[in-house]
Amino acid sequence: MVGDCARLREETDAEELPGTIGLAHSRSNSGGDWLWSHPFIACDDSLAYIANGAMGYFAERVDTSAAAQALEAAKHEFTAVADRQIGKYPSLHGGRSVHVSDMMAHAIEAQLASGRKPEDAIRQAVIDIPAEIVGLFITPARDDGIFAARYTMPMCVAVDAKGARIASSPTGFNPRPAWWTWVPPFSTGTVRASGLSISPLQCPHGPLSDDISRADATAAILREIGENGPASTGTLLGAVKGCSGRDELVARYDPVYEVLFELLRSGAIGQTTERVPGAAEGITAPRFRFGLRGESQKP
Repeated sequence: MVGDCARLREETDAEELPGTIGLAHSRSNSGGDWLWSHPFIACDDSLAYIANGAMGYFAERVDTSAAAQALEAAKHEFTAVADRQIGKYPSLHGGRSVHVSDMMAHAIEAQLASGRKPEDAIRQAVIDIPAEIVGLFITPARDDGIFAARYTMPMCVAVDAKGARIASSPTGFNPRPAWWTWVPPFSTGTVRASGLSISPLQCPHGPLSDDISRADATAAILREIGENGPASTGTLLGAVKGCSGRDELVARYDPVYEVLFELLRSGAIGQTTERVPGAAEGITAPRFRFGLRGESQKP
């Protein structure tokens, strides 16, 4: 674990690795040791998987422990296993628990082994074990693409002459490319150097519409930071939730990130970065805060 991309470049030879495709992701301090870091590798190095999000709406509706135990019974060997129960992560026999994303890596592997193509494999895995996430995987068997599934957590893709890039927010593309797009909520997709293909995730709870108007989101964000000062993304996600016509399974990230980008570009707000404790001793992670010009500079 290194904490962020800057330290990844400084402390490892990651940029010297061969190949033209890859993925990386941070992790929260949610328990477990360094093996609970992303990516998660399935048996025989068949794929690498990362995910952003949580069970959310599905926490009490999906039995992840039964799914994990079934995979272990089928001889899948997890690596992110603790000898005790950690939080609400899937439980294994003997009082152990496993990171839910490690379980998902093996669920996708099982679908690939059954003969499904990569995008079909992740689609079926997240239909069987849904969560409010976005998940990505790569596999040596098809090294020309990154295969994705999105429920509610954010994912956007940019394509230019240098290839394709994936980020949670369009602010991650700097400078902003001429062509970029959100992957809609409740979708699967394949990202290749030349472009993106997307399909709707046909499941009992979707597809899900992005029903928050950007005008309402802008008003809610400016009201929040105007009344309470600089705010984190998490606070702003809460501020716009009431702009949706739904109480659950709300597509909030798309409007928040789009509005923040436009407000930053117009100069109406500013952004500051603070360092907060990371997932291990000696590691810090960035936290972004957004405020009105001048206010955003205050601690």
